[in-house]
Amino acid sequence: MHDRVTGLALTAAMDACTVSGINLDQVVGVAVGTGVGGVSTHESECRKWVTGQGRVHPGAILRVMCNAPAAQISSSLKVSGPSLTITTACAASLQAIGEAMLWVRDKRADAVVAGGAEAPLSEPLYAAWDSMRVLSRWKGHPGAACRPFSSDRSGLVLAEAAGFVVLEDDTKARARGATTLGHVIGYATNTSSQHLTAPSVERETEVMRAAIESAGLVPTDIDYVQAHGTGTVANDLAEAQAIRAVFGAHADRLPVSSVKSIIGHSLGAAGVLGLITAILALRHRIAPPTMNLDTPDPAIDLDCVPNHAQPLTRAKHALINAFGFGGSNAALVVSAG
Repeated sequence: MHDRVTGLALTAAMDACTVSGINLDQVVGVAVGTGVGGVSTHESECRKWVTGQGRVHPGAILRVMCNAPAAQISSSLKVSGPSLTITTACAASLQAIGEAMLWVRDKRADAVVAGGAEAPLSEPLYAAWDSMRVLSRWKGHPGAACRPFSSDRSGLVLAEAAGFVVLEDDTKARARGATTLGHVIGYATNTSSQHLTAPSVERETEVMRAAIESAGLVPTDIDYVQAHGTGTVANDLAEAQAIRAVFGAHADRLPVSSVKSIIGHSLGAAGVLGLITAILALRHRIAPPTMNLDTPDPAIDLDCVPNHAQPLTRAKHALINAFGFGGSNAALVVSAG
């Protein structure tokens, strides 16, 4: 029996393969991002040990380990190529996809299942996040909510999720008649090493610029930004300042939104959800809204698509950001399929 995070990952990965129409024998690599591993198993087995009510399960380690999702996906697909787990907190799944893109680009794998999963909703872990004072507070509202870029934002809302995509060599995808949803064309990662939790405007600026450059583009080519947008005071302001530094005057007409305002923050899985959101935004030519944005922060001078989706006049390229505790930063550029 799997931990919940592995069950979510396995289901989402197999769904991605089904939607892609790929022959499972063609999948030669797996790349998974996750932040905390098998939290529910860890909690339940620790309770057994502390209370003396039952023997710790002999398979507990195999459920708890962070690479359990990648291992189970690899086993189910009978993958013999690379199987990678990245645990760089909230940047994890975006980095996993970026690394998978490099495998395909460099001919190390023809097809890779890549994404992320997280199931962090346990009492001890929730309490740990709460002790950091980064979870959303009521703050005058009838209930806590994620409010990215809003002047009354008070923190993030934890969520569980899994999302996967199939990255495939473009020539081989066309040869089998696959429907291409989008192209990952740029990727960069760096580290804000001066602090484990505080964001760095300078490093976030650098990673976005590097991702755009690696795609062979310039900032004015970007039509939409799916922001990290956690709803914490410091992170949103730093990201907004970095976006303004990268895009300059182009930021005046560049829609920027955060899907975390709708689905919460799934930590290691957040990056792939941002990628999927951005791809769908380009395909449907719609910038999804940043919900709960009733009182925009005057210090954030961006079009954050408040509360209602808006049409994209251009829908060719999008940038996705993911920034994690420990200082890990990642940015990805995608183009329309």
